[in-house]
Amino acid sequence: MVDECFQEFEARMHAVGRQFPGLPRQEVMLVRLAHMVYKRLDEVISRHLAPHELSSSQWLALILIYSSAEGAILPSEISHIADSSRTNVTRLVDELVAKGWVSRTHSQEDRRKITLALTTAGASLVERVLPVLWDVYRKLWAPFSAEEMAQMERLQRKLLQSLTDC
Repeated sequence: MVDECFQEFEARMHAVGRQFPGLPRQEVMLVRLAHMVYKRLDEVISRHLAPHELSSSQWLALILIYSSAEGAILPSEISHIADSSRTNVTRLVDELVAKGWVSRTHSQEDRRKITLALTTAGASLVERVLPVLWDVYRKLWAPFSAEEMAQMERLQRKLLQSLTDC
């Protein structure tokens, strides 16, 4: 089905290329492929997070808090690392607090600063979900050699930098 969708898109871009010579065909195909891959990756990860009542965004926030050296993080750090707006992070944190996985604490030095930490339930959840996702990641990348994965990482980092420069 996915290959069929891509082939249909490719055929349509071929038609556009006939009408407008100079279409950067390969570049268009690569952008579409990247979009489709990202979408499918998010669907696969979300499917494995769903039984734990987690979205991929919630999972990212939890793992960022879990991995923090002090066991706590500022919402602005999540916003920066997750490349998400502060408004989205606030909504996300509200959800995690409501589920009992994250606590908010005002800083002793600056009452305007809020520190986020995992609750015992939140840490337990992360520790249960990590092995599940590790297995998913291994299965996703099983067809690739270590060299191919390293090359993929280099190329994706290069593309990300290119997007930053546009």
